[in-house]
Amino acid sequence: MTLPGSETPHSYGGNSSSTPPANAASEINIENGSEPISDNDNMTHQQEQGATRQSDAASDPVFHIPAASVERRPGTVKCLFLPHGLYAVMPALFSTFAWLSSLTQDGCDYARLTGPIVTEITNDPNVPFLDVGFNQYRVPELDSVTGQWLVDYRLPCEDYDEDFVNMDGYWRVSKGTAFLSLVFGGGGALFLWFSSCFVFSRGTWRWAGYELLAATIFQALSFLWFLTSMCHGSHGMDSCYLYYGSKTDILAASFWGVSVLLIFGRYPKATNKAFERSNRRVEEADVPAEVEMTGQTGDDELPLEGRVANEATRTTEGDAAARIHVGDHEII
Repeated sequence: MTLPGSETPHSYGGNSSSTPPANAASEINIENGSEPISDNDNMTHQQEQGATRQSDAASDPVFHIPAASVERRPGTVKCLFLPHGLYAVMPALFSTFAWLSSLTQDGCDYARLTGPIVTEITNDPNVPFLDVGFNQYRVPELDSVTGQWLVDYRLPCEDYDEDFVNMDGYWRVSKGTAFLSLVFGGGGALFLWFSSCFVFSRGTWRWAGYELLAATIFQALSFLWFLTSMCHGSHGMDSCYLYYGSKTDILAASFWGVSVLLIFGRYPKATNKAFERSNRRVEEADVPAEVEMTGQTGDDELPLEGRVANEATRTTEGDAAARIHVGDHEII
């Protein structure tokens, strides 16, 4: 090819030191006599190529990615169904029954008090007994029909008068241990219920047993209340008997003791079926059932460097498509 008005051919390749003019593409004539190709023609060709690529992207099919092929996010907490089997539920049930038993008393039905102390507290010599607790007491009423003294549990409890009742060391210790038994017993029962959903190690399993053992010991120490001076005053004429509250505490201590024996007697290993269920749930947890990709080229899935590389590739492809080869020459 030759430039108009010049008799010496110039090379525009990378090996030549001469550089073509900016509008060289518009001034180059095709040797076989065709019309010159301008910059506008090249721009039109690039626009057509871009429209073709957009049409191809719009006609792409919809891809459905199954959830099983999506990797689960690491560190996700897995909840299984009875991973240790039914055995782990037994101490949880017994400890829950124990905790509920201790909560059923109303605070003034722990024991029944008789003796001269009753007259001192009520200032009524006809009252034969009192229902007493750690903090309050309840006075019975005489039924005019039957002539018996009956307790109306709808009536509120009354506070002790410390002028007549000596709350000694046994009293204070028993109040504190009764409270601690509720704390350790309730916490241990709640903690054990997590074994129905999560896998416990042997150490974690035994730690729950230590909690319930502490609840059992503290519940037993709460019966020191029967050694108070109120139950042994008036030269031994005053006495306290087991009543509803103390009987429910005996039941609670027994249930907690059974739970302790079940925990320290056996550690239920997690079953293989539990892990198989866990593996199946890995494919279903925290991922959509299917991912729909319509007209996507995948650039949105790439980091910034990948998207820049793709744009550079498309630009190179567009430039290559804009080159026109005529004869032995390449027109840019």
